[in-house]
Amino acid sequence: MDGVWKVPRRLPVVPLPAPGEAFPSWLHRVAADWQIPPGRAAQLLGLECIPGYRVPRPIWFGVSLTQRSLHNLVTATGLDERALGAMQLSRYADTVLELFDRELPDQSREVTSLRRPRREWALTTASRACPSCLATSLVWPVWWRLGIAAVCPKHRVLLVDVCSRCNGRLGSGYTGNPRGLTARQPMLDLSLCNNRRAASQGRKAGPCRQRLSTLSTVAVSVELGALQQRVLDIADGASVRLAGVPVTQAEFFAALRFIAGVVRLVATEEEAASCTALPDTVGAVFTADQPEWRQVRKGGLGNRLQACPPSAAHAASVLALSTPVLFAPDRRMFQDRLTMWMDRAASLGRLAGQGDPLRFLPRPACLEQFLHAAGVLSSRPRIKPAFTADHLPHLVDAGDYAELIARHLPRTAETGGRRLAALALARHAGAESWLHAATALGMNPVTAARATNTLEPRISNVSAFWRDVERLGTRIIERGLIDYAARRRALADLTTVPHDVLLAVCQPRGYSVTMQRRRQGAAWIWQQFTGGNVREAPAYAPALWAPADMASVYSHGRRFAAWLPAPVARALTAYGNSLLADSLPQGGVA
Repeated sequence: MDGVWKVPRRLPVVPLPAPGEAFPSWLHRVAADWQIPPGRAAQLLGLECIPGYRVPRPIWFGVSLTQRSLHNLVTATGLDERALGAMQLSRYADTVLELFDRELPDQSREVTSLRRPRREWALTTASRACPSCLATSLVWPVWWRLGIAAVCPKHRVLLVDVCSRCNGRLGSGYTGNPRGLTARQPMLDLSLCNNRRAASQGRKAGPCRQRLSTLSTVAVSVELGALQQRVLDIADGASVRLAGVPVTQAEFFAALRFIAGVVRLVATEEEAASCTALPDTVGAVFTADQPEWRQVRKGGLGNRLQACPPSAAHAASVLALSTPVLFAPDRRMFQDRLTMWMDRAASLGRLAGQGDPLRFLPRPACLEQFLHAAGVLSSRPRIKPAFTADHLPHLVDAGDYAELIARHLPRTAETGGRRLAALALARHAGAESWLHAATALGMNPVTAARATNTLEPRISNVSAFWRDVERLGTRIIERGLIDYAARRRALADLTTVPHDVLLAVCQPRGYSVTMQRRRQGAAWIWQQFTGGNVREAPAYAPALWAPADMASVYSHGRRFAAWLPAPVARALTAYGNSLLADSLPQGGVA
């Protein structure tokens, strides 16, 4: 096996991780101690890697450990699971980060899944660094990889993001495109940048030789260093209050992310310049980027407002400018500053004719009462209705949609709008996000995401939209609740209607009974009883129609629905009722 064991055995000498050290830092120190390339060390330690690459690429390297990697590391090193887990970004999963999809079943969690990689406040493929720290120790702390990492509290300097020689983000391995751990190159000098650079005019390919300890830094105030330490202490579990009330660490950082989005939108150049905690050059970086944060293009504002701070300077600005709210000593001061910012955001929206510019930001439950007091209505109705997501179709009634919801969604196809309205009803019923709403409805998450990402930005008056969603929910209750989820389960295998069902009504009228009509009839029944998009009916599974073109199949389906004589429709309805009567109490009525 060329010296690589299928099951790692206990290695004789393994350097211990330093307190707070990041896993990539420890692995590189292990490789240096053994005088081998880091990729070779990863193989000897038994890290599970992505197959198909010439160089080892450990799965979720530095983010989390798969069960296989964890077992092999414990076996090979003798370190316990707690020490190994403390080196991963996942140590912050219950405080700073919303990193992991906790809805995955246990058997699928062997490879951890990132929930929101683009909006997560973490550097998963790079790190910031303090050159002064690296001058005395080659240990890279794991907190340097957090989005809130801004300054070194010990040396009171701004952390460095990018190598001045290769222009690559520190710790990314390969400039602009991290490609794993080399297993062939000689042992790396850990005091150097080591980002691999491509060959260019007058320069050979190879690791960057920039000495990390000589990278230039920007001095910061004692106040900013203390603020950074305070936030890091909360990330590590220290108690914290918001508006004078104790909150969990996760609630604090959820509030921080929301308030940071507000700051990005409403903070003025004068506020950044007058902030005593910020050096002039740092505040200038923030205000220079601010016009881009305020742009609204294809609904991208929400993503920008939620995004991880792109640099240490930006992170420092966000922390310093958010402090008056985050660490307000009492409710009154907290409420006054938050209300001022929300009024300013509303003014910006009115001037641009864009509605509420903060409607894309997830609003933490711990801030709901303060936002309500500031005159900001919740992103969805606060009182849960008497129905659940099980009582909702995937497409709301066409008449209800035209009367109540269509005006909020200009330039929107009816099917997409009816789907978004169903998702909104699921949120009204208690789902905390659009993704949770899709899950509660049993809706294809890709289809749901396409609807929400495209259509939600078109809603100009968010409060009016949710009022009409509430009215829509009232109509559903008044008509009598139907268990659509049970109906979808009962009809999940309905791909054809029995030949005899159609023959009895078609033959006397001279209509032939074909396999195509039997499938179209099954799709019609599914649509009538589940309220779903007929294209998603089990009878329209592409495998049943191969090699026919599905566009043609759908076209014939529309003709079938337009042709359907009343006696045939009654026969299909009766057959559908018989299927529900066999599998559901009361025919699926709740």
